[in-house]
Amino acid sequence: MGSVVLIRHGEAEGNQHHRLIGWSDVGLTAEGRSQAQRLADRLSSAPIKRIVSSDLRRTVETAAPLAAVLGLEPILDPRFREINNGEWTGLTPDEVARRWPDLWQRYVEGHDVDRPGGERWSDVRSRVIGALQEHLDSDGVTVVFCHGGPLVIAAAWASGIQVTGNVFKGPIASAENASLCTIVPGPRLLGYNDVGHLRPIATADIPYAPVEPDTA
Repeated sequence: MGSVVLIRHGEAEGNQHHRLIGWSDVGLTAEGRSQAQRLADRLSSAPIKRIVSSDLRRTVETAAPLAAVLGLEPILDPRFREINNGEWTGLTPDEVARRWPDLWQRYVEGHDVDRPGGERWSDVRSRVIGALQEHLDSDGVTVVFCHGGPLVIAAAWASGIQVTGNVFKGPIASAENASLCTIVPGPRLLGYNDVGHLRPIATADIPYAPVEPDTA
């Protein structure tokens, strides 16, 4: 049996403006690249057996410094992608609210809505939890580079919390860029939103409702 350390990607292009990036294949900002390097410095001596990453560019770029230090080739797994925002992709919350007012209102009220041409959070939960269970059944430490939505889903699952609606309206706070979440078999949640490599403590400076905090 193994443990899994999930890491949200570093700051990506569009995060600063809270755009719903979803499956957009954007890269990291300069700050995001700095966060990835500081993360690699922190984990350079950890007993990591494998590195897994969402196949989107911002997670692959976040994984690259650690992979280079450890001499490991990241395994790309699209099951760890962020939610597919469909026609909402690339828009800001205000833009979505103007074009789909009723649907967006339901979303900010906490419902799990169908994004036009995209996914629901229940779809993301199914693929993320399935992938997580596989890695918890393997030996050693697996580091998974993913996104904010999957991280909240994983933390809720490991805590025994059932989140059936909008995951960002549940009891688990959104994860900061380049933060760590540690899960061990059980499942049990050992740590969440760990940003000790970036600053002493996590802060509550990420916009919450009605903005979707990780739009990535």
